[in-house]
Amino acid sequence: MTADRRPITALLGYVAEINPRKPKTLDSDALCSFVPMEYVDDVSGAIVKTALRKVQEVEKGYTYFADGDILFAKITPCMENGKCALAQGLQNGVGFGSTEFHVVRSGDKVLPIWVYYFLRQETVRQEAARQMTGSAGQQRVPTRFLEEVEIPLPPLDEQQRIAEVLARADRLRRLRRAAREL
Repeated sequence: MTADRRPITALLGYVAEINPRKPKTLDSDALCSFVPMEYVDDVSGAIVKTALRKVQEVEKGYTYFADGDILFAKITPCMENGKCALAQGLQNGVGFGSTEFHVVRSGDKVLPIWVYYFLRQETVRQEAARQMTGSAGQQRVPTRFLEEVEIPLPPLDEQQRIAEVLARADRLRRLRRAAREL
């Protein structure tokens, strides 16, 4: 907090890398996880399924990401519907997926789970929708939006504590939804 009690914030582009480049050292014969848009659940905000592919099959024409990266749908209506996920447990730590994902890789001042929960907020998605560019039906969130959105920066231990509370709330919502369906 600052002296006047406002939380410290930073532009996401200063504390995270937006759309990181694929490393040149990837083994093209290695297996990786493949995640098309439909494998990201808009309600749970999770990658619900992956397919295995060789890196050489997907390294051209698809979006690269790694364990710990956040996938943020950039196209309408996927972004507005909440297609945003934290990549975890990828085959060999590597994934490729839809070209309609922005990838956010946290730096040392911000936890991936903190960025994930921040981007999943309805207010953040509403602002992203207001800044979309392109023609109707094919509008996309520009990279600039993610670079310039302000994210709160409490200390890392506080980010972790808050993220754990949010994860428990998510689990309760999923249980409640499953109970209603039964």
